[in-house]
Amino acid sequence: MPTYKNRKHKRSVPQTDTVVEEFNAILASDDEFPVSIQEKTTLIGHIHIRRHIKSRKMNNVYKTLNNVQTHLITWGNPFNCDGRDVIVCITGNPGVPDFYIEFASTLHSSTGLPICVIGQAGHEHVPHKESNILKNQEHLFDLEGQVKHKLDLINAIDKASKLHLVGHSIGAWMITEMVEKDSSLQKRILSINLLFPTLQRMAETQSGILLNKLVRRLHILVMLLFTFLYYMPTVIKTFLIGLYLKFHSLPSHYVDRIMKYLNPRVGEKVLFLAYDEMDRVRDLNVQALTKMKHQTYVTYGVLDGWAPVSYMDDLKQFQPEMHLHEVHIDHSFVLRSSEQVAEIVSKFIKTSFNK
Repeated sequence: MPTYKNRKHKRSVPQTDTVVEEFNAILASDDEFPVSIQEKTTLIGHIHIRRHIKSRKMNNVYKTLNNVQTHLITWGNPFNCDGRDVIVCITGNPGVPDFYIEFASTLHSSTGLPICVIGQAGHEHVPHKESNILKNQEHLFDLEGQVKHKLDLINAIDKASKLHLVGHSIGAWMITEMVEKDSSLQKRILSINLLFPTLQRMAETQSGILLNKLVRRLHILVMLLFTFLYYMPTVIKTFLIGLYLKFHSLPSHYVDRIMKYLNPRVGEKVLFLAYDEMDRVRDLNVQALTKMKHQTYVTYGVLDGWAPVSYMDDLKQFQPEMHLHEVHIDHSFVLRSSEQVAEIVSKFIKTSFNK
């Protein structure tokens, strides 16, 4: 913060939490060093600039939600934002928030709203040891536990704020379950974006069949592979991941994000949730979708192996209130198309501003 001179005396503004407090700090010194209107205006301008820059920064936050310590990524402060609208983004599976940084950053820049990105409980190693353990805590990491986990986050957000919910893949399914389970949530929602949503018959999809018939049957071998990679020297892992990224023309900074998946404790919970999805995600939640159809924009990928575009036909019963859209973008849009999808989401969010 710059120092301002008045009658040869130096004046500095203390670092306080709100614009009002900082303004009062300026006024409090008027008796000793009177401040001109022009100087007050300049000071207040710098306060707003400083707070604006701070609000645009990405923050890493840890909160305990449904008894699991959870890594959240935020822009602005969704937990105390004076009643401003808040965007909540629920990731797919695997659920590491870091992969959604470019998407959420673009969304924040476009809308100016506070954002919180939440991954899936247990899909990232955290300092609290108990939160990393699956055994005897399966109820925290299955689909039902994940929905409770997300509802705990909603309850932690500024109670005066309206919500814009964004769900990717199984995160979209979780939103429908949240709407059904919490009757008060509907009153807070202004918009919902379901991105490449896995809402029904997951085990019948191309990717679901591969998971059930191959990965699930070879579960022990897959876990041994996770363990082998985990204990492999970091230099070798980094080199191999770098080669993979280069071959697929993906950014090199994804190395650190992929490394988070290679922890066996993370891998077992990713697979545990995936198997639960295969068993439980069958029929559309018609009751919830009927409630939220007037607030919802759904995006399907033309060549999606998890959410086939043919599944979109099941949602046409909710038109014209529900908006359905096809794009030529991969299911894992965060790898290559974050900015493009963020603009789609932002456009729909902005339509709710005037409602």
